[in-house]
Amino acid sequence: MSFSFNLISLGCPKNQVDSEEMFTGLKNVGIKFVNSSDACDVCVINTCGFIEAAREESIGVIMEIIQKKQNGSPKYIVVTGCMVNNNLAVLKDELPEVDLFLSTFDEHKIVKEITALSGKKNIKKNSGDLKKFEREHFNLEKTAYIKISEGCNRTCSFCTIPSIRGRFKSRPMDEIKKEAEYLAQSGVKELIIVSQDSSCYGMDLNIKNGLYKLLRELVRVKDISWIRILYLYPKSSLFTNELISIIRDEEKILKYIDMPIQHISGNVLNLMKRGDTGRDINMLIQKLKDGIENITLRTSLIVGFPGETDSDFEKLLKFIKDVKFDNMGVFKYSDEESTLSFEYPAELKINSRIKNERYRLLMETQKGLLPEISSKHVGKTYMSIIDEVGDKTIKARTYFQSPDVDGCTYLYTGNSKDGPEIKLKKGFLPVKITKIKDYDLLGTYEALKSLD
Repeated sequence: MSFSFNLISLGCPKNQVDSEEMFTGLKNVGIKFVNSSDACDVCVINTCGFIEAAREESIGVIMEIIQKKQNGSPKYIVVTGCMVNNNLAVLKDELPEVDLFLSTFDEHKIVKEITALSGKKNIKKNSGDLKKFEREHFNLEKTAYIKISEGCNRTCSFCTIPSIRGRFKSRPMDEIKKEAEYLAQSGVKELIIVSQDSSCYGMDLNIKNGLYKLLRELVRVKDISWIRILYLYPKSSLFTNELISIIRDEEKILKYIDMPIQHISGNVLNLMKRGDTGRDINMLIQKLKDGIENITLRTSLIVGFPGETDSDFEKLLKFIKDVKFDNMGVFKYSDEESTLSFEYPAELKINSRIKNERYRLLMETQKGLLPEISSKHVGKTYMSIIDEVGDKTIKARTYFQSPDVDGCTYLYTGNSKDGPEIKLKKGFLPVKITKIKDYDLLGTYEALKSLD
């Protein structure tokens, strides 16, 4: 009987890429993937450890699988990922039911370790045949994440990433391009660039203007139609004229900037050790709006940071009303032991009630802006990538919608004469936006003649 595995991937897209690499390696040596953790020999749980809420989710999943193990299946539990990096001793002590822990730095050993763990003699020995850039991708058939670097050299006072993932390290450009070509050959149409800090790609390799040069190579990959960039640091000097020009002029690169600003108040930015002022950020936003027509801006913000006053929060509220970000995520500050802000005086810490209220106000304000923000799309037709095809509906995304974090565009095809034609299409279709529905949009299938 063949040895089998199930894999549960938690956390961010970067973690998903790690999961995909482990998944591919295990399948390559003949270990069979099964969809259920109830019916496998080994369950691999790739955890997130960025903030307390993520660790709680990871522990909850591990405890659920432990209960299943006690009932007979799976036989083995392997825990990998960010949570292991800084918590290995504690996890080993508190979770003796877990058979193997692997940090993110050791995940490449998973085939060897699971082979040893199982004692199986019939697992194929050809893991070395798998080239580094070869991997299957999860979830969306036509979309794949591609990780261009690891770690981070910044010293933001709230962030655990440097302590978890280590120093910033770019992947070789030729390796990234080969991976893009491999994914394209497997049917991928949209590449989403991810890292801890995409703006700094190549700096550690002494490549000047590295992200621009990488994009210049990726647009040459045949059969890739869209390239989306996530995690750009909001520093004007990193948005070079060449980078802005290639985003503006290259058809394959989406006019979509994901730029986690975190805050706009000078007081909070200083406490966060972000290195730029609110004025710097506003000037950068204007630079991008002026330099790239129809640019979509996405950002992430933190509320309840130690020392955030009522005045600071009011500045943040005014800021989002003025800028009108197309897409926005908000996080409540999490006090993490491995960070500088954890050591800030108790009198600076914001209590949960105020954090929750500020979070609510910020989200409600953004939601109230959506009709104005999204109304510019109504009546226009956009090429959209198909994520899911149902019996009567299609879930798609336009250039201004990134998977999981932004809204989607839905089409009803139940009574449409074009329904069968749409369902036969692969990858993209033109969609005319007809209506706004909260964070999502509704649309209809449109002839190719009128794309915006």
